[in-house]
Amino acid sequence: MSRATTPNRVCSLLGIEYPLLMGAITPEPELGALVTKAGGLGCIEGIAAPETLRDQIRRFRKLSDGPFSVNFPIAFGSADTVQARARVAIEERVPVVITSAGSPRLFTELFKEHGILVGHVVAELAHARKAAESGVDVLIAEPTESGGYRGANEISMMVLIPAIARALPQVPLVAAGTVVDRAGMVAVTALGAEGVWLGTRLIATEEGRASFGEHYHELILAADDTSTMSSTGKTRPRVTRPEFVESVLGTRTKRVQMGQAAALIDHIPTLAEVFDELFAGAHTHAKDVAARLDFGS
Repeated sequence: MSRATTPNRVCSLLGIEYPLLMGAITPEPELGALVTKAGGLGCIEGIAAPETLRDQIRRFRKLSDGPFSVNFPIAFGSADTVQARARVAIEERVPVVITSAGSPRLFTELFKEHGILVGHVVAELAHARKAAESGVDVLIAEPTESGGYRGANEISMMVLIPAIARALPQVPLVAAGTVVDRAGMVAVTALGAEGVWLGTRLIATEEGRASFGEHYHELILAADDTSTMSSTGKTRPRVTRPEFVESVLGTRTKRVQMGQAAALIDHIPTLAEVFDELFAGAHTHAKDVAARLDFGS
């Protein structure tokens, strides 16, 4: 697998080999440990009871001694519970925390005081400016195509990523929710991202099967560009349409979060194959694109 020949700020900052952050959030550490071992940044869901979260962090470290993150949605739980989770992250010396669904001003300074790097998920330029002002180390741009917490304004990848990259070039930028293959990797890099936050693509891997279940794979493989919709509520994740779920599974009750990019997934690779497609494959694809853009000027 080829590696970048110029420094990548996301890799340098987070201590990872490839600029791939795990967005396929699960409370169990097994998939995240495999992502870290492959050279990316594995992740643990951070919404459990504080002592359960502590156990999950310690289990991760038994599986991998590499860097990892805890996904920390600020709006999930009472203020006391969220504070207690933050204390666990600090006490367990978590290397990276990814905050979302709330103000970055609430915890960024506290985490950074204890040597924890902070990434924050943003859905519009105004959110990115506030996060940068709060001192976050990495911005994760979550456009309307993604399966995550996308806010109210539904800004597309083609606008959100370059808008943030141009306005805040001093902060490394990661693209969420739009990439499943080499073409997507080249596209978000051209727009100004320096890495990717992968959710749906990592769920739809052989290693993701144990963490998410076979029904996720069935739905992702059957999805087209109309199979998802915006959910309701403050964070408005993208979810499968109930009629689509029923057509695939025979029930409307197993709706799941997934990005629109599921429409581009037609097989279930291994994690190693995903990394190879995105990094070695993107390098080859970028050269092909460059050749098509050479008009002899």
